[in-house]
Amino acid sequence: MTRSPLSRRSVLGTIGAGTLASLAGCSNILGGSGGSASDGNTYLDAKDWGGNADALPFPTHGDKVPSASVPAALADETRSIPDDYAGQDLVMTFIYTYCQTMCPRLTAILEGVQDHAIENDYADSVAFAEITFDPARDDAERFREYAESYNVDLDTGTWEYLRPENKQRAKEVVQETYGVSFTKTTPQNMDMYMFAHSGVVLLANKQGYVERTYKLSAASGGSESTQSDTVTWRDVQSDLATLREREE
Repeated sequence: MTRSPLSRRSVLGTIGAGTLASLAGCSNILGGSGGSASDGNTYLDAKDWGGNADALPFPTHGDKVPSASVPAALADETRSIPDDYAGQDLVMTFIYTYCQTMCPRLTAILEGVQDHAIENDYADSVAFAEITFDPARDDAERFREYAESYNVDLDTGTWEYLRPENKQRAKEVVQETYGVSFTKTTPQNMDMYMFAHSGVVLLANKQGYVERTYKLSAASGGSESTQSDTVTWRDVQSDLATLREREE
């Protein structure tokens, strides 16, 4: 059953530092809602989260991608999500470029799928979007450097970095709309602040409905980090291949 944005915000309102740490450290999950079948809006069968998917703060299988308007950092335009990506499958995640742990993994997943799309001549049919929750530091120049560092091909015109106007808007978009939690740290050198955050990748179909939500665990060194069920770009590409086949 599709949840309303209000239900996600209600869950977020209960999230504290302890819960955020739990979200960041939980086992990697590849999946959708609690059921096992597709519905009228999706092409892939749902995968079991091992719990109540309706209690999760972020969208999962069968949910409409929540609407948001976010400026594109490398273009003088504002993107309306998901409407501006209609007709393309969408792979989307949430990052900040100074991250040294989770975000490189998230970007590597999207970049791996992009490489496969380019090499197999379907790059135009898939859009990639990374939304920052650190707009104060993540400007156009920084994004270009970041893209080069991770071998992102910006020339395809299908990869975008989306940058909310300010930190309050970043909270509204990333945390309140998409349910991806982040908490700013407070080092002595305030210019070098970091974020504790959850790692989520969304795969949506051409009609703007979520087909898969991939939850990455933090490499915390604890017992959960030894589990082998890590999410890779091949997992996403495999689901995307099935989705594209069924959409035809």
